[in-house]
Amino acid sequence: MTRNRKKKLAIRAEAVDGSHARAARLHTSVPREILTAEIQDRLINAFTVEGWPVENDGFPEGGIWTGWLGPVWSMLTRPGGSDTEADPDDPDYYDLTTAPELTFIAPKSPIANGEAMALTLPGTTPLADVVRTVGEELGRTRAAKAGALATDTQCALCGDRYPATHLLPATDSDRLVLCPFCVFDGDVLGVHPLRLAHLIDDLTDQDIAAPAGWSAVTALLACAAGPNFTERLESGGPVPLPHWSDPGQVWVWLPPGDLPPALEGLGPGTSLDTLVSAVEAAHPDLRDRFRARTAAVQEEDEEDSDGATTRDYLVEQLWPAAICYAVSAATQFRERPGGTSPWHLLTDGFEEGNLAENFDQLDSTLDADSLGPVFTLSVGVPLIAEALGFDPDA
Repeated sequence: MTRNRKKKLAIRAEAVDGSHARAARLHTSVPREILTAEIQDRLINAFTVEGWPVENDGFPEGGIWTGWLGPVWSMLTRPGGSDTEADPDDPDYYDLTTAPELTFIAPKSPIANGEAMALTLPGTTPLADVVRTVGEELGRTRAAKAGALATDTQCALCGDRYPATHLLPATDSDRLVLCPFCVFDGDVLGVHPLRLAHLIDDLTDQDIAAPAGWSAVTALLACAAGPNFTERLESGGPVPLPHWSDPGQVWVWLPPGDLPPALEGLGPGTSLDTLVSAVEAAHPDLRDRFRARTAAVQEEDEEDSDGATTRDYLVEQLWPAAICYAVSAATQFRERPGGTSPWHLLTDGFEEGNLAENFDQLDSTLDADSLGPVFTLSVGVPLIAEALGFDPDA
């Protein structure tokens, strides 16, 4: 018994000594390296999954990882280091155990008007928290900026008052400045969509409070544009943004306040692709409802060999733009309660001749002389708005 007791005590002592040794090794182990390349990849993926349109160079420049997340400019840096041009994961210049830092700035091009939003977070922040925090801060910042705007200039057609920089010319002339919901009106002659495209990009990149309706104009031009439109934009000014070749990347501001069930869970804005998917998932019968409504308002004046038929006026290529108009009009209606109702302007806001002239300059493959584009927009937009729970008669 004595020998067994001594043996047990010896085993216990050895176990205790071993645990102390392991604890000592853990205490003196090398701190874990935190790689910025991994954080950047996960960051871009997190915002992409949440429906934000994302651009990313895929490499650091000047010691900084850069991204463009909707209207937000993101930067990932590592404090310290002896060479700011070095890769932030290069151990010869940086302590890789130092936590990186994330900075989010809006608008994306703050040079002209300054930073409206500047948010800094530790690079180790859980990505779900990062996306939520950036979205909440972006929404608060836009609301504050929009609420402080001075409306000193009238739209040349509807007379609604905006900040001067928020009205843009849709023609060669700077005298005819318009709000987003008058661009395709029949009284606008000599349209110039290439110039307008560059002006919209300049405005929305530099002003976080730019009218929500310009997203809808962008969506319509991008959806209608032909394959050569981006090349023509490149030859006529700065490098065009990705949404001109991929309309699904258009940033769409969502209405502040309570969102309809179809849009619940989205942030202050989203990509057009995400918006269309959310709306159609919640209301899969929208196209059928559109066809029923056009059949009800359009005389059945076309016949085929089998008898009377109703023409299908739905232009699938423009359907995402119709969804964008419905949501953007609701956003602008809430953000500008004292302004002219965008719903009233859209009643006659899409004129066949104006659209045809724009389509021609966009190298569009759509039939500019048909009523399909006009019906898709003039009938589709209020129908989609009604389905979402907005009131186009307001």
